[in-house]
Order: sequence, then structure tokens, then C-alpha cells
Amino acid sequence: MVRTFICMEIPDEIRAAIDKNVIKPLRKCDIRCSWVKPENLHLTLKFLGDVPETKLGRIGDAVCRVTEGIAPPKVSLARVGTFGKRSPKVVLVNISCETDTLNLIAKIIDTSMHKFGFTKEKRIYSPHLTIGRIRSPLGTDTLMRKIGELSLPAMEFSLDNMILMRSELSPQGSIYTPVRIFNLA
Repeated sequence: MVRTFICMEIPDEIRAAIDKNVIKPLRKCDIRCSWVKPENLHLTLKFLGDVPETKLGRIGDAVCRVTEGIAPPKVSLARVGTFGKRSPKVVLVNISCETDTLNLIAKIIDTSMHKFGFTKEKRIYSPHLTIGRIRSPLGTDTLMRKIGELSLPAMEFSLDNMILMRSELSPQGSIYTPVRIFNLA
């Protein structure tokens, strides 16, 4: 079994800007949080979970068909926020897109993967980059104040490819390895 997800790659200069302007300042907060390494930042479209290795080729072919004719969406960094209303669990950077392209891509991927037996997503797709996972509620007040003080640089960029990604969990953090990369038209 291979822990797998489908994502879009973030350009290196965007990763560096997020690290400098968001992750590094938030690391100074006294909170138990697993911060994502800048090289691991990505825009998840669909988490598949454990997949038999024998299915990866067919899943890759399906993703390839989805990417045909899709132009790279133009997006920008929106704001820093969290998931978890009462007790935040995830620190994230929201991504905005002038059109509904990202939601449409996520919906097409979700429908395509449903044909392989994966559960359809019930939640509305919310494009974001996970930058941290909060391990304890202690210190979240300080973190939320610091998030409110942050300002993101206005950066627009293209999402030029989609990746079928392998994810291996380790004590040092997740290790991501592309299974297949699909360039958008």
C-alpha cells in the first residue's frame, strides 16, 4: 500500500516567501506545532490515502486525462488562517483564484477518483496550503494574535502541473516523492 494524494506544485519563490513571511515568524510562538518544510508546501486536490501499488498506473492515467486541455490556473496568496473553529488544528495560507478553476479541477479529480472507489468529498473545496499542524491547544491565543499581525506579499503565480504524490510518514516529517507529474497545457 502506498499513501498517496493528488496535488499541484507551488513555485519555489512562493515557498520561500511563505517561509520568510509566515512560517519563520510563527515558529517564534510558544506552541506545539509541526511546521511544514518549505519544500513540502503543495496545494492538495484530493487525499487518496493507502492505495495498492497495482492501482497507481491506472490512477495516474486518469489524472492525465483530467489534465488534458486544462490551462495552468493563475492564483495568489490570500491570507493566513486556521482550520478548527473552537480549537485550531491546522495553520494555513489560503489561495485565491479569480475564476472558479481550482474548485472545478478539484471536483473533476474527485469525480474521477470516485470511479476507483474513493469516497466523494462532501465538503466544499477550500484551496489552501497547510503550513502547520497544531499538536496542543496551549499557546493558540498567542498564535492567533500573531497570525492577525502577519501580512502576505501580494504574489500572483501559475500552478503549472499536477502531481500524483507518494507520502511516507517519518519522525522528521512527511517525505513526498512524485509518482507522476502532469504538465498543464
